[in-house]
Amino acid sequence: MDKTQVKELLKTNITKTMGCTDIGVVGYIASIGAYTLRNKQIKSVKLLMSEELYKNSVNVGVPGLRESGLEKALALGILLKDPKKQLSVFESVTNDDIEKIGAILDRIDVEITYKNFKDTVLYEELNITSTEGDEVTIVIKDSYDNVVKVVRNGNTLEEYETKQLLKRVNKYKIKSFDDIYDFIEKEDYEGLDYLFETAKIQYENARKEIIREEGKYLVEHLREAQKDCVYDLSNFLRMHISVPSRLRMAGEIYTVYGVAGSGNLGIGTLITPMFLADALELGDLERKKIILLSFLTSVYVKQEMNIVTVLCGTGHATGCSAAAVTAYIKGGTREQVKSSINIYLSTSMGFVCDGAKLSCTHKVSFAAMNGMIAGKMAVEDKSYCDGTGLNKVSVDKTIKNLGKLNNEILNSANKGIIELI
Repeated sequence: MDKTQVKELLKTNITKTMGCTDIGVVGYIASIGAYTLRNKQIKSVKLLMSEELYKNSVNVGVPGLRESGLEKALALGILLKDPKKQLSVFESVTNDDIEKIGAILDRIDVEITYKNFKDTVLYEELNITSTEGDEVTIVIKDSYDNVVKVVRNGNTLEEYETKQLLKRVNKYKIKSFDDIYDFIEKEDYEGLDYLFETAKIQYENARKEIIREEGKYLVEHLREAQKDCVYDLSNFLRMHISVPSRLRMAGEIYTVYGVAGSGNLGIGTLITPMFLADALELGDLERKKIILLSFLTSVYVKQEMNIVTVLCGTGHATGCSAAAVTAYIKGGTREQVKSSINIYLSTSMGFVCDGAKLSCTHKVSFAAMNGMIAGKMAVEDKSYCDGTGLNKVSVDKTIKNLGKLNNEILNSANKGIIELI
């Protein structure tokens, strides 16, 4: 792995998003449709979604509304009609916009359906019509901001289409954890400032929200003895992750930088190393090392899983990155850092995604806590991964098993999960 490849991973795996990414894409596609039909009165809206995307958007809060509702997300996207903001389309929502939602839904016909697609887990198709007979169809596929088709009255509108998927997906995939470790140890981080600045913004925003809630879980509230205790540190970290996660899942106006398609993963991945660097008073070089280690580990775990997962991809990747970072700053060897990921996955391989919702706050924050404990266990050589079961001695094989379990073995589970929720 070289710096050019890392820059490519940064470009394709960090995204600014408002609210839960899965509800953001609903607002985004509606915004494209409304902008295409600007100055026209909307008559009807039909939204077809993949069952995986439906599962992750039906119960999550709409930014500004503080309540769930796919039809309300569509109405808000129509009102805002600002597709240039993409997944941050809800960023500019006002109370005046919110008050107009009811009137819009009274005036237009809304139909929302979902089904299983054999070739993708992320599919969204919007058909929107005007009272004057205009019709627009938009398709987003495979990636949250990958607009593959915009057709108005039979004519393709290329100016709305982003680069096709082949140009957007990672040209480089991480081949092994050793590649990550080798790059970290080179200590050549020039030109990667975007990642470090983004992590700083994410961390400072979390601190501001904890202060606003009058919480006593900031670094300055740690006693000296607590800084040496992983259990205390992990509890403080939990608050730094759960507070911003709760805000975005509840539908507050709160912008985050997502990692590998997930806002909550961006919170867990970027805040964990920033918090630990702050708490342990690490130098600038060590801080950059663990930010990169956390980011690349999360991307590595998530690249083996579909973008919308049956298992909790966010929880798995957050826990693995927290484990690796903890083992590293505790002075663990390369093998102990790899072992920390195996220890975490040995306890979480069945961590299921039952749709995006408020309680995801606990999933991602508890994953970070457990990851830290796994890191501690690895450094203390309290590892019991003997290669039986899904966890293999090789962490790379374990991560590939995680992907296979999610993408193939449990692929049909979403239908049953949707019925249960």
